Amino acid sequence: MSSSSSTPILQVMTIPHRPTPTSEEIDQELAPALSILTNAPGLAAAWKGCRHEDKYTILLLLLWSDLSASRSFFTSPSYNDFNRVVQPALRGRKITWQQHAPAGQWDLSDLAHLRSVIQSPCVEVALTKVVEGGVAGYYNGFRQVVSKILDAEPGCDGWWISPLIENPQDQLLLINWQSHIVCLVLTLCLVIFSALKVESSNPEPKIDTANICAAGTS
Repeated sequence: MSSSSSTPILQVMTIPHRPTPTSEEIDQELAPALSILTNAPGLAAAWKGCRHEDKYTILLLLLWSDLSASRSFFTSPSYNDFNRVVQPALRGRKITWQQHAPAGQWDLSDLAHLRSVIQSPCVEVALTKVVEGGVAGYYNGFRQVVSKILDAEPGCDGWWISPLIENPQDQLLLINWQSHIVCLVLTLCLVIFSALKVESSNPEPKIDTANICAAGTS
């Protein structure tokens, strides 16, 4: 499961925005920083949403051509500019971006699965921690049991899973739900996912670096 230099990488970036009266104000304050980010070399696609439980917490899903492209940006002068420009929107809060997972390295994390998740009104982003030495067994169970439950669930329209590069014991799971209500009902039944919902006002975002989908608040 190690990432090769040619493997696309999905990165999760969390921006804890200061409380504001409207989502439009959040979009306006983040626009200069996101403009810097979306022009980064090697960034193949980007999607933006907000947590269902906290509309001020912005989540970005970034698809890079490979791991080196992400690391090049986050160690470049451009990221210094990004970090400087975004500070007024944070008011002392810290951005989290150290979560990368290979995309397309095997069948459960291929780009077809990823596209099925992204084209969604509600994406659950879950980080599952697996016990030491239990990753192989976890994926066997996911393939034999959990994937079949999700595939059979009428409210689930796709899923994607991959181990984090930073710690392969941690698994990044994305699920395409028809609504956050369906997400809550099924995850409570499975009792295995810690949910972070990302909702988009555009149910079919284009896979394009220029397209940062506006987040819904319903």
